Amino acid sequence: MLLHAVSMRRVTLFLDFDGVTHPLHCHESKHFRWLSGIEDVLRHVPSTEVVVSSTWRIQYPLVALRARFSADVAERVVGMTPHQVSLDAVPARFLGFPRHAECIAWMRANRQSHDVWLAIDDRPYLFEPFFSGVVVTDSRFGATGDALEKLRHELERLALSL
Repeated sequence: MLLHAVSMRRVTLFLDFDGVTHPLHCHESKHFRWLSGIEDVLRHVPSTEVVVSSTWRIQYPLVALRARFSADVAERVVGMTPHQVSLDAVPARFLGFPRHAECIAWMRANRQSHDVWLAIDDRPYLFEPFFSGVVVTDSRFGATGDALEKLRHELERLALSL
């Protein structure tokens, strides 16, 4: 069942690439092999926007990263997390957890305080311990099966919690 964006809350998804859209340390011919599954989830929850949190953002401009996505999903890729985060951007307790700090810094700079977000990443240690806002993938495989189902469930839950 496709959810209708008009009755849903906007959710920001912070998307890592290595270990999520493809296995970590795989041959470049396998890069983005699971992106279509993530895109299917995003189509199911149309109020979701995407922010690239992958280290690919350091090497490539946003326009090049958007080109990896299907056209309908690419228009929902709204930004990239900052490369470096200062104490002014986030509470000091998050600075030991760089990916978490980058997500918070992006949200503070670009969204309202009541907006919700979720991350999908293969490295939970980059987020504050016991943080429930990250869907963790197995870096050996990427976002397959159970991880995609959990992503869909979590995005739906957040989008419908008005």
